[in-house]
Amino acid sequence: MSTEALLLACSAIVRPTALAALFAILATRDPRRLLTAYLVTGLVFALAVGALVVVLLQGLNARTSTTTSRPVLDLVLGVAALAYAGAAWARLPSPWPVSRQSERRPDEPSWMQRRLQALTLTGAAGAGVLTHLPGLTYLAALNAIVASASDVVDGLFQVVVYNAIWFSTAIVALVLAVHRPHLARELLERLVGWIRARRRPITVLFFGGLGCYLLVTGIVELVARP
Repeated sequence: MSTEALLLACSAIVRPTALAALFAILATRDPRRLLTAYLVTGLVFALAVGALVVVLLQGLNARTSTTTSRPVLDLVLGVAALAYAGAAWARLPSPWPVSRQSERRPDEPSWMQRRLQALTLTGAAGAGVLTHLPGLTYLAALNAIVASASDVVDGLFQVVVYNAIWFSTAIVALVLAVHRPHLARELLERLVGWIRARRRPITVLFFGGLGCYLLVTGIVELVARP
């Protein structure tokens, strides 16, 4: 398993939008059924995207004599991550509605909460997909997986491991919803509140660190190539 992919998977465990969705689902009358739909649909979608990217990149590398695409992709993702961190630091407008959360009143429901009110199985399934759309972290992890995998089967196995870690919060929430539903809501409420109060510095530090890491990795690999 790629060490880089493992570290990226651990960094993606706590995501504000996913935590908000889980908290809203746990507040419903039937959280177990909705959580199952959320988890299964989101996991299937993420696995399908990961498997497709790994198979395509493995095939591309097999047909070419070089693997220059890997450091180039690292550089592109690194620049994008730094740009996002800079926008968050400067408080520039973002195209994602959830980023306006800090501008709303404390008693006003969040963007995610408004869409999770009167939630149905279909809505929970859709939330599982929307909160796990491939982002910079997932793309960087897939790039690392392709570089470290010995073959397609190894690459697919690493995708499964990555997603098991990525969805670990939802898995734990489902287990707690079965046995200790009140504890699950309490823990998630505290975590969501803590992240919401520190959203800007967390975003800047995370994407700034990720961008610097990807840029350094890409430059080092390009310089080391003959």
